[in-house]
Amino acid sequence: MLFQDPDFQKLLLLHSRDRRYQKLVQELEELPHELDRMDEKIAVEQKSVELALAEWKNLESQNNTLEKEILSKNELIAKQRNRQLEVKKNEEYQALENEISNLLSKIEEQENEQIEVLLKIDDARETAEVAQGKISERVAEMQEQRDKRASLGEERKVETEELKTEIEETRKDVEPSFLATYDRVKKIVSRPPYMAPINDQKCTGCHLRVSNDVVSSVLVEKKITQCDQCGRIVYVER
Repeated sequence: MLFQDPDFQKLLLLHSRDRRYQKLVQELEELPHELDRMDEKIAVEQKSVELALAEWKNLESQNNTLEKEILSKNELIAKQRNRQLEVKKNEEYQALENEISNLLSKIEEQENEQIEVLLKIDDARETAEVAQGKISERVAEMQEQRDKRASLGEERKVETEELKTEIEETRKDVEPSFLATYDRVKKIVSRPPYMAPINDQKCTGCHLRVSNDVVSSVLVEKKITQCDQCGRIVYVER
């Protein structure tokens, strides 16, 4: 039985290591893009915290500005009232009174605006505190996952180099004719597996039915055989 042949078992070992190596290479090729996507997600979360804090800070700044402007107008009103005590003409007194009335009206508008700002500050403060708490915690978790993934990538690089060496050593032990067929199959088959067992007279690589000649070659002639549909090396696990 070909499957039990020591030389064929060495070929199966080579195939197993080849597939593992290719999977690792693909994983390493995709890793930078994966890390970039994780960085983007972290940046979005961090940005939401920054925006929440900026909104809170902006509202606090608006409130401080309104507070200063109201205080300034009150001081100006006090000065204008003192001037009223000094003027002698009724026209001048009335002009100052009109100015004071206008200032009081503006103060009322700004005080109403300040009340709205203070209400917004309460909401912004609550939002910012939630952002700093829950979102910052989530960012920390995402960063930890990102660091672990990057660290795993370094481990995969080492494993890939070790596996590459193992593959080179395994190739030396494979029977030359088997190896030649195997290398030829790798060139014509677009993707792994390059070797596949036959199950219910179907190649498990392409899932198509193989001919009786292929089955006979595998079972009776016991020689290395290729699927007549996809070209993969086929065998029966017995």
